[in-house]
Amino acid sequence: MTKKNEELELFDIADRFIVIANQIVQKEEQGVGRVGAALRYAAARFSAHEAALGTKDLAADKQKALDWFVDQYAKMLSDNLDQHAKKQ
Repeated sequence: MTKKNEELELFDIADRFIVIANQIVQKEEQGVGRVGAALRYAAARFSAHEAALGTKDLAADKQKALDWFVDQYAKMLSDNLDQHAKKQ
């Protein structure tokens, strides 16, 4: 699979989560902030699971994992904030 195809697949998976989040906001009348917090918590839990599977000593590698995940999130959030700013 090419890098572009991998990126498109990643966006497709993310879009599926966003559809579910939007349904929760609309059908369950939950606020966007509450659903966003739940998504961030879910991402943190799943990321911890991913990190644990990727090392034999999570305690020793915790800071490295934190740095990597925080960097990834910051880049993704920055890109998406830029996209929203262009639409305003």
